This record gives sequence, C-alpha cells and structure tokens, in this order.
Amino acid sequence: MRRIAALGLISGMLVLGCTQSEDPLYVDPAEQDFSENPELLERILDSPHGYLRFINIPFSQEVCRRFGDSLDGVPHFNLHGDAHVEQYAVTDLGRGLTDFDDSSTGPAVIDLIRLAVSLRLASQMRGWDARADEILDRVIQGYREALEDPETIAPTPTVAERLTAGFEYDREKYFEWVDSIIEPVPPEEAAALTVALGPYVEAMVAESSDLEPRFFEVVSLGVLRLGIGSALDRKYLVRIRGHSDHQEDDLMLELKQVRDLTGIDCISVGQGTDPFRILVGQSRIAYQPYRLLGYVRFQGLTFWIHAWVDNYVEASIRETFQSPEELAEVAYDIGVQLGRGHPNQIASPLDLQLRREQLRLLERDEERIKATTKNLALEVTEAWQRFRTAQE
Repeated sequence: MRRIAALGLISGMLVLGCTQSEDPLYVDPAEQDFSENPELLERILDSPHGYLRFINIPFSQEVCRRFGDSLDGVPHFNLHGDAHVEQYAVTDLGRGLTDFDDSSTGPAVIDLIRLAVSLRLASQMRGWDARADEILDRVIQGYREALEDPETIAPTPTVAERLTAGFEYDREKYFEWVDSIIEPVPPEEAAALTVALGPYVEAMVAESSDLEPRFFEVVSLGVLRLGIGSALDRKYLVRIRGHSDHQEDDLMLELKQVRDLTGIDCISVGQGTDPFRILVGQSRIAYQPYRLLGYVRFQGLTFWIHAWVDNYVEASIRETFQSPEELAEVAYDIGVQLGRGHPNQIASPLDLQLRREQLRLLERDEERIKATTKNLALEVTEAWQRFRTAQE
C-alpha cells in the first residue's frame, strides 16, 4: 500500500509570510494560522528537523546570503530544492530523492548544505552525533565520485531492500485507501477540471505511441487531504481508466499546485508558476522519474501532474534507520544522485566541463560547506526552540 511518512505533510509548507527578525531562520508562530493544521504544528514542534522542513525558503535564502561573496561567476545546476533525508523514498519505480516541488536551477551549495544540515539533525535525533561527520563525508564522497563518473551507481541501501520487501500489491485495498484520503469536488468543478485536462491528455498521447485518449478517461476525482489544511497548496487526485475497463488497470494522477519560490535570491528559476522547473528538475535528477509527467492550468493556477505508484514509502528518521551505518548508506546514495543530477543536460554538450568546474568548486568550498552546516544546524535548533517557547 502507498504510504506517506507523517512529516511529509509539512514539506514545503512555508512559502511566504515568515517573520524576518534578527534571526532569519525564526518563524513567529503567532503569525501563522495552524487552526486547520494541528497535526502540522505538532510535527514542527516535535523536532528541529521538523522545523527545518517548515522553513525551506528562508533556509535556502540564508544559504544564498552566506555564500553570496563566492557565487559570482558560479554556474547554475539542476537543483532538487528541498534535499533532506526524509525526501528519500523507496517506490515501485526505485529509490532516491523525490518530491520536486521546489526544484529550480541555481548554485549546487543550496542542495548540499540543506542535505548536510538534515543529516546532522537526524544524527542528533538518533543519538549518533559522534558519527555525524562521517555520515556527511559519505555525501561528499558520493557526490564527488558521480561528478567524476556520471555512470556511478550506488549500492542499494539496506533500508531500501528492507522497505521493498514489505511492498503490497492489493489493488482493491489500494483504491479503498485512495477513496479515504480525498474529499469530493462539486460537480461543476469536477467537470471543468476534466475539460482543463484536455491539453495534458493530448500531449501524453502525442509523446507515447502506446497511449490513446481513452486511457485518460476520468473515473473519479477529489481533493487530496491527508490531514492537510487550507494553508497548503491545492492538490487533486484523478483516477483514470488505464488500458482497459477493468478497475485493476485504473491509475491515479496527482495534480499539485506549482509553488512560487520568490524569496530565494540566488536561484534563476522559480519565480511565478512555471511548471517546467519541476518537470525538468525531476527528469534530470530523479533516478527514475515518475510516469506521465505534465501540467495543467485550471482556475488561474498551474498544476504539475504525475502518476502515482502503488507503493511509496518515505524515509522516517525515527522509524526507518536501525543504525548510523544505514543512514550513511542513504547519505552516499543521495550524494551520488545529486552528483549525477546536478550537471545532467543543463550545459549539454558541455557536461564534462561543467562537472570539472563543480569538482573545482567543491575542492574550494568543502571545508566552508562543512563549517556552515554545523553552524546552521545549531541555528535551526535555536530557532526551533524559540518557536516552541513562543507557541507554548
């Protein structure tokens, strides 16, 4: 059954409206409306890592500020945009960083530092502080090796093998679960959304010779909730016919509102609602991109679209990892993924030169990245403590 880690509810939550005080990482809870998101508030209060997930845009902007003196002339790369350990998922398609809502292009240091701070906070949560530097070194190792050889393949992490062994394939149970997590859509809105999907369907059929319009006939649709309140982006789930009239062939499409990343100064893509920053980012960085990637414009908003899989399990810091060695394996795997994905096709046909330039920059900035990671992990924790005190 498709499962989503609890903290997945808060990824990318804080987009605009954070309090910018003397501490750029602090968010005043009094200026946030959690009335419809009590579970969201619980996740933020639970740990510094939960808070890190809540402040993605302020955090990324702070990285821009701290490295601003060294970014002049630095090439831009494909960015995941919200790289942290609980974005690592194991699915029917494979494994790796998922959730590309904040994908853009910009300096690679944004992904590297966010991931490193995440791993340091994760190590603290599990009492593995003494191994934190070693775990971060594995990220750099994987990243460097993939820059040197883009064909580098990381060994399958132990946690990925364990999670895959627990996958289920019960379509009836799967669709019962889907029905339980969506809210009905008024008939007029459902009809309008079905019509709005027309250009997307045309593009999918044009791109794939084995698809025809009937494949995309809408069986049902609803608003995706999963305990998420009104402050989160709008999302729909659309059940489509698939290759036959048998319900076993039905597929689920997720439509997610494209988020405006205004506020991160050093990225070059992200302002406005351009869906291609997400679609291109996923196609270049993901080990196995989702199927049926596309977009639709509806009611003045832009949504990016992808097909769901039956099994999707995000890593949970507390529940997934049984040892620091397992966390280090995933750290290396993500490092390889970013090392392959950051330069992938963005400078084609000059990919080799771009990889070599990033290797030079990594050599120059590695110690600064590590020092900044330690500092930001402390500052995130302090901001979280202030948030907890203010909330209480």
